[in-house]
Amino acid sequence: MIAPVPTLTAREHAAVAALIARVLDHDDPPLLHAALFGSKARGDFDVASDVDVLLICDMDPADRWAVGAALAREADDVARSTGVALEPWVVACADLDEGCRTPMLVDALEDGVPLWPPDAPPIRLPFTEADARFCAECLLDWVYDGGAEAWAALADGRWADAARRARDDITRLATAALLLEGDTRHRNVGSLRRFRRRFVHTGVVAPAVLPALSWAESAYAGPPRHAGGAAAVSAAAAATAPAGCRLAAVLEAALVPWILDRMRGSPGPAAPTSRAAAPPWAPPPRTAGALARS
Repeated sequence: MIAPVPTLTAREHAAVAALIARVLDHDDPPLLHAALFGSKARGDFDVASDVDVLLICDMDPADRWAVGAALAREADDVARSTGVALEPWVVACADLDEGCRTPMLVDALEDGVPLWPPDAPPIRLPFTEADARFCAECLLDWVYDGGAEAWAALADGRWADAARRARDDITRLATAALLLEGDTRHRNVGSLRRFRRRFVHTGVVAPAVLPALSWAESAYAGPPRHAGGAAAVSAAAAATAPAGCRLAAVLEAALVPWILDRMRGSPGPAAPTSRAAAPPWAPPPRTAGALARS
């Protein structure tokens, strides 16, 4: 029923086939393409690796979260009966359109091994400038909301949550800059390190941003358990969450105008060596998304 894959054991192959059979049987939404991705597709897996399955469905993009949750339950049910940990990732066919692609999707397709239909060729799509601008705008919109959420978490005594939000927003800023350069093969700590090498070490961005990058890097307790998962927050970062929130605000004040200039097609000046940062609870006069669209 599904194409054979040398890196899958017989039990893993049977588990993937069972999951895809359930999706086809339900036909809600219709499945268009299924592929293996992640470490099992690349061949760099270990004994703890999950089996990551990309499911491209004919559905409204607004339904992806509900459909994803439903298929995750199906995957859990298959896992209980087979002992194989499956991680389905559901995307709408519209997510493959230029200007809507994420780097993770492009990379997953690049690594992907077709499973269904059995004779389907691999799907390979470029990450274009339109995709980079779309993703950068989404990241900046998330960052715009992050400061208030982080400080609210601090006020509630949820320091680990505040540290996670500050860490993730620092990483989002680094990621947005990298994506605008066409650099997609990075995640989490890798994004921070690549940003440092590409922009700070070359003098494009001032060393004043280094404390934020270093704090965020120390806030990762380890890699996510599976593709798309959230990384744990280190105990040291949770204990220093107020400092992390302040560093995230400083980095936002320094980088957002520069990133917006790049999104508009202007290289813009390098981030300043020093800047009086706005208080982290004071939002800019317009959202990042609105500025990017103007």
